[in-house]
Order: sequence, then C-alpha cells, then structure tokens
Amino acid sequence: MTNSEDYQNRLFQILNNESFSAEFISGIAGDRIQDKEEKVLFEKLLSEAGDDLYVKLLFFITHEVFEKQNAVTLWNEIIDHKNKLSSLLNRNIEITVATLDYLSNIKKELSSPQLIGETFIGKIAELSSIDPLTKLYNRQHLKQFLDNEFIRYKRYKIPFSIVFIDIDKFKNVNDTLGHKAGDDILINVTKIITSDLRDLDICTRYGGDEFVLVLPHTNQSKAYEIAERIRKKVEIHSYKLSDITLSMGIACCPYHANTLETLMAEADNAVYISKEKGKNRTSMKKKLF
Repeated sequence: MTNSEDYQNRLFQILNNESFSAEFISGIAGDRIQDKEEKVLFEKLLSEAGDDLYVKLLFFITHEVFEKQNAVTLWNEIIDHKNKLSSLLNRNIEITVATLDYLSNIKKELSSPQLIGETFIGKIAELSSIDPLTKLYNRQHLKQFLDNEFIRYKRYKIPFSIVFIDIDKFKNVNDTLGHKAGDDILINVTKIITSDLRDLDICTRYGGDEFVLVLPHTNQSKAYEIAERIRKKVEIHSYKLSDITLSMGIACCPYHANTLETLMAEADNAVYISKEKGKNRTSMKKKLF
C-alpha cells in the first residue's frame, strides 16, 4: 500500500465508476445470484483489466490501494474467509464485512478501516477523466461522450461534428526550449481553444499535442467556422507561443460518416491533408455519400 503523493493519482487511474457499484461487487463475491448481463460484464472487465480488477474491488471496499499481486491473493483469501464465516454463523456474511474483518483482524493490513461510498467513487472517477496538465477531459472521457452523442444522433437525427487539432512544429519547441516551454504552450493553446466554445461543446486532450473537439448540434459548415476562428486566434498570438500554429481536420455525422470509427478516421485524415498543404489550415473532405 502507498500513502505518498502518488496515492491519489493511482486511485484516479484504477477506478471505473460506470462498472463498479456495491451491488455489482456483492454479485461477484456471491452475496447474491448474478444475472446473465452481470456475468458477461465481469468476464469483460477481467479480460480488459486482468489482475488490476482485484485492486479495484479492494479499493471500492476499503479505500486502500494494494499492489496488484497482493490484491489477487488477498481477494481469494477474503472469499475463503467469507465462506468460512458464513458456514460458521449459518448466515451469509456480506463481502464488505468479510473484507474488513479479514484485513483488520487477521492480516492486520488495515489500521483504520473505512467504507467508501459511491458518491466519493463518482468524484474520483470524474477526476480520472481529467488531463492533469491542461485540465481538459482525456481520451477516456472522449469515448464515453462520443458514444452518447452518437446514440442521440441515431435517435433524433441531429448532426454533430468533431474537430481534430494538431499543434504544428510542437516537437521543435520541446527540443529547443525544453518540456517546460512545451507545457506552457499546451496550457495557453487550451485557453484559446476553449475560450469561444459553448457549454455543450467539449475539448479533450487526445495525445501529446493533439486535441479533439466535439460539437453537438453542429453541421459541417458551422464546425468549419468554429475551427477557423480558433485557428486564427492561435495564429494571431503565435508570436507569444514560439510561432506555433494549428492544423485542423473536421468530420461531421452524418455528412462525412455514419459510424463513429469512420468519423474519427475522416477527421484524422483531414488533419493530414492540412499538414500536407502547408500546415496552419483547416481541412474537410467533401461529402462521401
């Protein structure tokens, strides 16, 4: 376990609020019978997270982070302890009680055990969706947001657009001025990008010097106006930003694509078109169908 400053960062990284709840964990532990969907979800989580899943399970119950290998061993021991207690007392001992009893009284792993509520879990999960440098949403949150936006499109047929943004010559800044200067540019570009966005729009940090905007209720022409406004603002302030500019690519659903995968690919390809044409521009393909 850790109690260093790294502690909170690890909490943010391992938590997935969408999948975890007290009811879900009680099913995994055998407090109640899991339905078919829960069994499928558990297998999916185990396949995706591997042994990290047990770190998450124990964290949910104890608010403590255990090393991965230790978490697997402890979880199996706790389940065995739970079954023995249930048999001895002739009634089901819930997983939370069994966990705290085993880790506090038998393993002596917890000096001051505490239960963690789902509200707090939600707050941590929200923080885990934030890029620590720019304070923008990260790639994980982008996927969730796009999934929801696409569901709305299929139901109501309201268009939405995405804008891929790549900072031109950013590597040169890091190489010549250092990473601190690069970080400052990312922060300042973030402020410019987000200054004119509506409340319903989101800006995410997609990669090192890449950003993705999602613009709900926005067709391709309006998205182009927004992108160009941002690009020109950065161009105007480029003398303060080590002469960096932006290359941008737009894709609109359903104008350019009617699946998320194709939409993302089209926006990404449009950025490459901007790069090939000399950078510092916004590109968008013609309607594909």
